[in-house]
Amino acid sequence: MQATLSRSQAFGRATLALLGLLLTALLLGIATGLAGRVLTILGFYEVLAALVLSVAAVAYAHMLRWRPRAGALVLALAASATWLVAHRLTDAWGFRAEQAQMVLRESHELAEDFLVSGADTPLQLVDLGLNAETGADGVRGALLVEWDSGQLVLRALGLERRLPPLPWLQAVLLSATLAFLTVLIRRALLHLAAEPTCAVCGRYLQRQRLGRVTPEEAARATQAWAHGEPLEPTVSATLAGPELLRETCSAGHTAQPGLALVQYRGHSLGSGGASLVARRPAISG
Repeated sequence: MQATLSRSQAFGRATLALLGLLLTALLLGIATGLAGRVLTILGFYEVLAALVLSVAAVAYAHMLRWRPRAGALVLALAASATWLVAHRLTDAWGFRAEQAQMVLRESHELAEDFLVSGADTPLQLVDLGLNAETGADGVRGALLVEWDSGQLVLRALGLERRLPPLPWLQAVLLSATLAFLTVLIRRALLHLAAEPTCAVCGRYLQRQRLGRVTPEEAARATQAWAHGEPLEPTVSATLAGPELLRETCSAGHTAQPGLALVQYRGHSLGSGGASLVARRPAISG
């Protein structure tokens, strides 16, 4: 019964994390899509989305006390696809709205077009033009126009630069963007899944950096912890060794703080830039 309840709780928390991250991805996609109508540099919003959604995924997992394992890939892929769709659709919506504003400014010059087409509003005239060009109107027609124009590389101060409108190139870039986002978000979640939690309340343990230790001191501590000895390494001014971290429960369930030796890599993207050297588990009480 307890195992069933635990699985049910894990599923519920995973569902809440998914819903929260999808909402974050949707709102972020709308925001970056609107910002992209003013300024776009190829790759900028993709990297921004990867970092923001990685941080958001980890934050939701912490808040819900959820340990992502098998669900990390599903969560990452769903969030990536949501952001990408929201970003592209918002950009297409902005394009259609800008075309309608341009028609409104030039309504006198386009009076004959209104008369011939039977359109009553600038937006209707734009949709008729989109339908004639792509066979679809509305946001879908605007999305097809953007697709047929080629991948946008730069947009700033009314200037646009695009890659050649090759369908295979568009498909490759779209797939690469989805894969890039998914890999980084999943990496952050899998790194989090290895973090220690309190045995009493399930909260992720808070970590306090105490400083660096020498490689020799780290090796001595690793050997002592493997034999159950409560040795605490001596912190030094070294720049080469791993970091010593103290791990405690924020709710006060730690009878004896845990210790961990972690080697950080400053060049790594996301939350995967750290590897655990050794750990002395915390004792709950």
